[in-house]
Amino acid sequence: MKLVVAVVAALAPLIGADAVAQRPAPGSRVEDIYIVRSLRLSRTAPGEFCAEQRTGFPNPTVEDHYDFKAITARPADGRVTNANGSTVGHLHACLGATSDSLTQTFYAEGDLNGVRLTGRGDCRTSGRESPEPGIQPWRCYLELAGLPAGFTGGQLTTNTVVSRRTLGAVSDPVGYAQPSIATIRLWKKR
Repeated sequence: MKLVVAVVAALAPLIGADAVAQRPAPGSRVEDIYIVRSLRLSRTAPGEFCAEQRTGFPNPTVEDHYDFKAITARPADGRVTNANGSTVGHLHACLGATSDSLTQTFYAEGDLNGVRLTGRGDCRTSGRESPEPGIQPWRCYLELAGLPAGFTGGQLTTNTVVSRRTLGAVSDPVGYAQPSIATIRLWKKR
């Protein structure tokens, strides 16, 4: 026990210095980071919005509309306590099939707290239902461009579950924050 206390006491100044080093100096922040829930409002056959000239890929399979919802997390451990907060943005997306049945192309336009976003990327799955039948995990990625002046680019990544219920906040089976928890990083010019 004395050894553990001695090690913690020896490392405490280093841990504190590292934490201070991670805090940006006032006015030096070069990125905005958001963690939101994407809530699918509609899924339809692809329309004109999903044309190849816009998305960069032929033969889209679906067109979706989402709201971005603010989440609340406990500061002590980061656990999400509310995944259905106020609406802080929107996303209009197209998905398309690829030669790999476990991968879809992904294109989206939207806004987050007044910042316009355009992104191209993909979504991938293992093809397995997990953690239970009716739930299939996916991960999606968008490289963001076309941002307003002052931004150089960004990324959107999601941790997504697809359930038997396509729309709304209630999954089938129940209990999952569907469809996605997204992390969005927007990089600023120095």
